Amino acid sequence: MNWYFEAWQRYAQFSGRASVEAFWLFFLVNCFISLIFVVMEMVFQATWKIEAFYSLLVFLPMLSLTVRRLHDTNRSAWWLLVLLIPAIGMFVLLVLLALPSEPDSDFGHYPQNNAR
Repeated sequence: MNWYFEAWQRYAQFSGRASVEAFWLFFLVNCFISLIFVVMEMVFQATWKIEAFYSLLVFLPMLSLTVRRLHDTNRSAWWLLVLLIPAIGMFVLLVLLALPSEPDSDFGHYPQNNAR
């Protein structure tokens, strides 16, 4: 759970690197929280969309963590533009984010067992 809170603390830091574990745990926790909000909205038939508000709230921390994860694979943030490719852009980005860390990177030190 430490990875989750650390991502919130570094929500606007786009420099440096983030480990595979730091990215995927934050991603999975956010998916789980969003799923809970969607189910609650369906069960209680809510007219307000708390899940949409949560998605807006988590956008900046997720973006900065994604950029740092791309840096960890020795790629620049410009690789986010791959999302503009219809149908396969998201798949390509997920593959890039799942690649192992590169020890020799232009973007900072190797994040050995921490998110920095």
